[in-house]
Amino acid sequence: ALAAIGRSANFKAKAATLSGSLLMLVGIGVLADVVRRAIVGTTPEGSWMIAIALVALVVNVVVLRLLSKQRRDEVHIRAAWIFTRADIVANSAVIASGVAVLLTSIGYFDLVVGAAIGLYVVKEALEILREAKKARIESE
Repeated sequence: ALAAIGRSANFKAKAATLSGSLLMLVGIGVLADVVRRAIVGTTPEGSWMIAIALVALVVNVVVLRLLSKQRRDEVHIRAAWIFTRADIVANSAVIASGVAVLLTSIGYFDLVVGAAIGLYVVKEALEILREAKKARIESE
């Protein structure tokens, strides 16, 4: 998004497409990791999950607030806003999952929440890609 500031509408649409594509890879990667963890049977570390997600949540909330004023202006900024919003939802879900794992010692919370995060991230990526495609068409 930063590289697209001051560039053409077509460049901004391409930057948004790149953001959406990267977010799609993240979502697919999360889903693949859930499958891997379900097969391997790893035990999640609730305290580490919470600690790392809290740090990420703070950073993402600051970024989202910075982007919130411009989120409707241009497609590349909107894409960054959606990407960050997805991170906040994921961070919050990981914290909830970490608390559930700590309280119950049941690792399945991690798998269920991980799958939900992966699906949510894919949904958000599709939204970015749709908006980027529309912006590309309008810029031509």
